[in-house]
Amino acid sequence: MMRPAPNPKLAAARAVCVFAAGAMLAGAASPALTAQSLKQIRAQQAEERMLEDQAGYTQQLCGIRFSVSIDWSSFDHWPEGAGVARACDRGLSEIETQCRNGEAPRVTRFVCTGDGSGSYKSGGTVEYGASPR
Repeated sequence: MMRPAPNPKLAAARAVCVFAAGAMLAGAASPALTAQSLKQIRAQQAEERMLEDQAGYTQQLCGIRFSVSIDWSSFDHWPEGAGVARACDRGLSEIETQCRNGEAPRVTRFVCTGDGSGSYKSGGTVEYGASPR
């Protein structure tokens, strides 16, 4: 059995409809997602800059240098509006207390997580599990 030849006008019309529908869906969803993602990225960058500044004070006080990072994946449950850098600064305060007490903390890396677990040290890495309270 032979198939009839496809109608080029009908095929073109279908392609245009499919393309238009896809463009409308993408156009409707993209601005909101892009704006939200960009807003989130900028907020995270601001928190990272604040924590870097706070760590700079700790480093100057203690006479040491270390890298600073925030494990953003652990902050998924974090309440909106709760300052991440402020909560992470509590871990830096613990390092500062050691320095003020005459101890020489061996810190090469400070990582802040949002799990509320407090301080944990392994080698030169200090992990601080911040809490929003």
